[in-house]
Amino acid sequence: MAFSGKDSRFDFVCSEKGPLINLRGWDPKAYGVTQSVGSMQRRIDELLLLAEFSMKIGSIFDPDQLMEAAYTWLEDSAGWVVPRISTTEVSAHAARYHVLGLDVCISDVCQRLDVGMDAIAINSSGDLTRCVNLPEGIVLFHFPDGTPILPVSRASLNSSQFSEEFVSGVVGAIARSLSNAREFVRLKSVSVHDHLTGLYNRRFFEGILEVESRKRTSSPFSLLFIDLDNLKPINDSHGHSMGDEVLIALANLLQESFRKSDIPARYGGDEFAVMLPGASLDSAQLVAERFRDSVEALSLHLEEDRIKPTVSIGIATITDRKKLDMSRIVEVADRALYQAKKGGRNRVCAVLV
Repeated sequence: MAFSGKDSRFDFVCSEKGPLINLRGWDPKAYGVTQSVGSMQRRIDELLLLAEFSMKIGSIFDPDQLMEAAYTWLEDSAGWVVPRISTTEVSAHAARYHVLGLDVCISDVCQRLDVGMDAIAINSSGDLTRCVNLPEGIVLFHFPDGTPILPVSRASLNSSQFSEEFVSGVVGAIARSLSNAREFVRLKSVSVHDHLTGLYNRRFFEGILEVESRKRTSSPFSLLFIDLDNLKPINDSHGHSMGDEVLIALANLLQESFRKSDIPARYGGDEFAVMLPGASLDSAQLVAERFRDSVEALSLHLEEDRIKPTVSIGIATITDRKKLDMSRIVEVADRALYQAKKGGRNRVCAVLV
């Protein structure tokens, strides 16, 4: 059963399948309604997929882990083939790329993408835009800052049949998340490093010292307090910027003079500290004297003057960790440093705890 009717604005027909209405003179294109139901559903599906992707990578704050997660998701969920190519470092030889911290042979990439070596042209200029040219096998998407960091197999991109809006959304999501991750890394670095010297700051260093002091082991460790002698006259005569240059030079020498396992830090002002895990009193004295000699050998040119800095060093060597907290260790090292400065500066004094 069905019936029909007319109105000055529209025709309508009602049937068992429901009302069918046709607006007289209504052109869907004139109102921007040009998509079919199928294309609208595909658009909705893409938006949901893009939201899932953004959530997946948006909570990762390590840049390398973020990119690896993005590449994996795009392969598993979008069906793209994404070679792990990073053009941030390209070797002088055309055989290898630097890929997320790993070296990957270019032949492996070719095999994976099913492209020949002639589709790949490399130069060692280091310029991100010029150093990768893969017109046949790979589409290289650029981030808003111009960095090309998302390479996708052209064949897999075409077969996936995603819209340009989806592809643009993927690139934008990676760019935003990567920018946030890099900022997180920067802020994290600022929170544990001294802004002038790049060494660990006092707060972070004391946390490391606390952990070391609580270890249940019979192995000794030593703490060095290092004070730059006569920094005030340098600041008064040449300005604080020149004093900063001396502090930076001392920090650089600290990083060069100790083992990788040793931990140098700027403790505050003109005072530095170094923790030497496993170092006995004798070995701590040896490295402290060697460092003092290295500082004394420095000759810094500041304006027309030549500055020859010296340091005083106090050592606290811990052999028994029982009932010994961090504040006590710092107190002992500080007392040893005071003795070194009181004794005439440019010397090393040690205390065994």
